[in-house]
Amino acid sequence: MVRVFGQDPVAAPVAVLGRVGYLSEQPDLPGWMRVDELICYTKAFYPRWDSAYAAQMLKQFGLNPAQRISTLSKGQMAKAGLLVAQAYRPDLLLLDEPSSGLDPLVRRDILEAVIRTVADDGRTVFFSSHLLEEIERVSDHVAMVHHGKMVLHGPLDEIKAQHRRFVLSFEATQEKAPLIAGAVSVSGLGREWTVICNGARNELPGVAARLGARIVGEGAPSFNEIFVAHAGAGAE
Repeated sequence: MVRVFGQDPVAAPVAVLGRVGYLSEQPDLPGWMRVDELICYTKAFYPRWDSAYAAQMLKQFGLNPAQRISTLSKGQMAKAGLLVAQAYRPDLLLLDEPSSGLDPLVRRDILEAVIRTVADDGRTVFFSSHLLEEIERVSDHVAMVHHGKMVLHGPLDEIKAQHRRFVLSFEATQEKAPLIAGAVSVSGLGREWTVICNGARNELPGVAARLGARIVGEGAPSFNEIFVAHAGAGAE
């Protein structure tokens, strides 16, 4: 059973939804309204609406209050959706692929608004995205889902600190990926293979030596590499 703020959102929708903001990949905004009408309409539902904050975001996002919603670009639509989702300062902000398909400048504006929300108010943001560099920039705690299954979750800093990338060089060509205990993933071809380890990196030098390999490279994997390693391991 789902609980939000300790309450059942079905039994107490007003109490729960009044504290939740939401923005999806395709904001469902009334196209016949102007931007200022959308703001006034949404404001009526939320006693905690912060008009000064709404005006600040309107200016920051460069939105024309007199423009019809139906004439907004996809990027402007996303900004308008984020404005009305944030202006009442919800305790929980749900963002479902909010910047998917947007140009880099719009994505930057949206991310800056999200980061400011967390930094200024200390509120919770649930951010879902396939753009892992965005997740890495704004998240404290992450969960990786692959084919409907959670393959990894925990504090972002801890996950990054636990993983290490090694590049192994073998004296002879390897026809298939070498079996390395403690490795999350092994990828490569021929004599050079890349190993992503999680928690077993201290044992890898000894394992490599027993396999007849040398460690020729070592470093911290990117967040994207960590996800691909675990997603591949889950698929196998």
